[in-house]
Amino acid sequence: MLGIVCALGMALCWASMGIVLRSLPARLDAFVVTGLRATFGMVAIALLVVATGGAAQYRLLTTTKVLYLVGSILAGGVVGDTLYLKGLRLLGMSRCFPIINSFPLFTVLCSTLLLGERISLVAMSGMFLVFVGIYLVARSKESSGGGSSVRVSSRDVTRGVLMSLATAALYGVEGVLVSLGAQDVGSVVANSVRVPVVAVVASLIAARRGQWSQVCRLDRRTVLLLVLAGSVGWALAGSLWVAAIRFAGPSRAAIVGSTAPLFGVPLSMLFLREKPTRYTLAGTVLTVAGVVLVL
Repeated sequence: MLGIVCALGMALCWASMGIVLRSLPARLDAFVVTGLRATFGMVAIALLVVATGGAAQYRLLTTTKVLYLVGSILAGGVVGDTLYLKGLRLLGMSRCFPIINSFPLFTVLCSTLLLGERISLVAMSGMFLVFVGIYLVARSKESSGGGSSVRVSSRDVTRGVLMSLATAALYGVEGVLVSLGAQDVGSVVANSVRVPVVAVVASLIAARRGQWSQVCRLDRRTVLLLVLAGSVGWALAGSLWVAAIRFAGPSRAAIVGSTAPLFGVPLSMLFLREKPTRYTLAGTVLTVAGVVLVL
């Protein structure tokens, strides 16, 4: 039950983080955003480690566990989150989010390939529903951002869908690696190993691409949004996600976490004034139903 509660909390935090990320200026480089919010999240996580007295648990971390945790964050936190932000800008919250939340499908596939789990007929039926849901979400050629109906080119729609699917696949890989690396280690401590990797790698990539100078031109509102995204997305949601995997297992954590679109779509309508089409709403329901069958 504790794991399910943590997964529900993660889903709500993740949906809220999507609203915050969508509110950031589109001109900001994706790696700059990823690096900065991970840096702010790292500070918040350090405070959580001290507050919860978790420093003693670092002795439980073996080299193998650290490698799993670092690998998980490179897949999901560096590459995955960067693709997420780009897909979000192309498709909007109400269309991008349901696609990304098909990640439990990829978790099951990775578990089958890496851990030898078998896929049942019911799970295969769920996978079919997921892909039908993704198709419906991507079917409309209108952007739902800003409360206005703006035509989006087929090329941008295709790019956004592919980036969102790639993000889902990377999040699926991340979930399996976290389950291997976080055994017997507190969720906040495990998360404190993962987040600094994102901050360093994303910042180095942004600097190499010549985009780090954008930091000097950030206004106060953008900085506050990045602090909020780091605190909610990395410190809170990240720790709840690791805790959900530890207490409920990867499958149950994924099935509850996949309900995030049910929070995200209404929030996007309320705060971003997005207007999801009937295809988006139907695709969201089918995607979540498919994930339930898969797991």
